[in-house]
Formats: sequence, structure tokens, C-alpha cells
Amino acid sequence: MAMDAERRQAELIAQFSAQAAALSSAPQLAALVLEATSHPALFAFSELLTLPALSKVRTPPFGALICYAPLPD
Repeated sequence: MAMDAERRQAELIAQFSAQAAALSSAPQLAALVLEATSHPALFAFSELLTLPALSKVRTPPFGALICYAPLPD
């Protein structure tokens, strides 16, 4: 059962990552982040939030949407 959940997580991350790579506008990317973080079967999405494409939604007016940054060592 746990392996099924892990596999589903990996599939969802891959799906949302591919979608993010195909999008170019900040509003579309913001909507995708909202969809991914609201997905009922997705519990960990740090891989998504580190995608280079999402740099477009880390600036105003979307910067408040993503309050995520890796902590320094």
C-alpha cells in the first residue's frame, strides 16, 4: 500500500512537472501551482516548487502565492 502511494506521488510530480515545463506565462504557472498543492493525493511537492519555470511566479504579483525557499545550511 505504501509503495502505491509513493508511486502515485512520483507520477503526480512527473505530471505537474511536465505541465509546468510546457507553460510560459506566470498566471498559468500560478494556476498550476494552486492545482498541484490542492491535489488530494499529492502530499509533498517540494520538487515542483524548485522547478526553474516557477521562478516567474516568485515575483510580484504572484510572489505571495509561493512562500517557499530552501533553508541555508
